[in-house]
Amino acid sequence: MRMAVMSDIHGNLEALVRCLDDMEQSAVDQIVNLGDAIGYGPQPEETLNLLEKRCMPNILGNHELAVLNKKCRGDFSTQALHSLEQTMKYLTSASMQYLKNLPVCREIEGALMVHGCPPDSPTDYLNHMSFSEIKETFTLNSFGIAFVGHTHRMMLIGYDGKDLQFDSLQKETIYLRSKFRYVVNVGAVGQPRDGDARAKYVIWDNRRSTLEIKRIKYDIDQTAKLIKQRGLVPRDAKRLYDGA
Repeated sequence: MRMAVMSDIHGNLEALVRCLDDMEQSAVDQIVNLGDAIGYGPQPEETLNLLEKRCMPNILGNHELAVLNKKCRGDFSTQALHSLEQTMKYLTSASMQYLKNLPVCREIEGALMVHGCPPDSPTDYLNHMSFSEIKETFTLNSFGIAFVGHTHRMMLIGYDGKDLQFDSLQKETIYLRSKFRYVVNVGAVGQPRDGDARAKYVIWDNRRSTLEIKRIKYDIDQTAKLIKQRGLVPRDAKRLYDGA
């Protein structure tokens, strides 16, 4: 199966649509989103509607969690909270119910899908963990491959039972080794923070044991304009251009 895995759309409908166009051309069999479909971007309602219309498996991200539970907003900056409050103004009751039904993780085709960190955290950042903590994540869980988002940066972590190997996913195709277990950070569709403004996602081919790394151009001006028009944080429009 060829599975497109994406994360962190963040209400950036323009970037999402361009990625979906690319997925269609790439002949994927299934599409999965790893959470944070909302927040920062100007079209949260439209984004959720499209995911639901296309029947895409989705997962609870930290922004969805914060919308549903005020107690989960403690780690949000002042600007992120303002964006969250504006985001909530554009969500219908039907979308709120949709968010309430999202799981914290999924297992699809033998792969673990979670927003932040395996096995089921929407909030833990993989890039804030020490090497020993990452090893513990592997040793305490049985997944062969796990897909995550949350950091807005692409990364592949391999573990052979002894050592960790890291890859920033710069090549277009990555070949996965049979003796390794993996955590794959798929980057961000709607707000990359890796110095590259293009939308990112990966295609996992579980028969060929490969990852195809996809970087997609989209109309940033359109999204930035809507961010300003809808009263969201101007910085979130600016950072779309520099991918920071």
